[in-house]
Amino acid sequence: MLDMIVNAVFEIGYIGFFCYMIVVGTFVPLPTQLILLPAGYLASQGKFDMGMIVIVTAMGTTTGALINYHLAHFIAKRFIAPSKTEKLKRFFAKYGKLSVFLAPLSFGLGQYISIPAGIAKMKLKWFIPLILLSNAIWNVAMLSLGYMFGEDANTQAIYLVGGGAILMIVLISVFVYREFQSYS
Repeated sequence: MLDMIVNAVFEIGYIGFFCYMIVVGTFVPLPTQLILLPAGYLASQGKFDMGMIVIVTAMGTTTGALINYHLAHFIAKRFIAPSKTEKLKRFFAKYGKLSVFLAPLSFGLGQYISIPAGIAKMKLKWFIPLILLSNAIWNVAMLSLGYMFGEDANTQAIYLVGGGAILMIVLISVFVYREFQSYS
């Protein structure tokens, strides 16, 4: 089933990349590597333009993140008492920019940072460029792995991304835990 989706995305081309990355940018847990590693390899073969893939995929994930952001803000505004979100708003006032920039660079956290950002109502003038830049950096890294390692990119990516992701998740978790403890 997943192979069928990936093949369909490549058949559609840049529009397929954009649509897939919108879904990835929301809370649906689809891995970016399914598209970006093979796309990087195909770019090395001259079948796609690397710059265009970066732009299209970063715009797709940013669109998905904005969907999460606005949905979270809508739900929080209507169903969560403002007193319940006060800690989160203080945290985002102090560390929101850093959090929004770093989360997409860590494996598995990127699509979820827009939810607390939306609840805290982070200013879009910061949220959009930070999430776009961070997603573009991640996408360039994944595309580059596909470009360099070709058909063997999935195997290499597991080691490179996995190790980096674990380190990033641990560092962010420790940081967030310590900061939330200081608000208690």
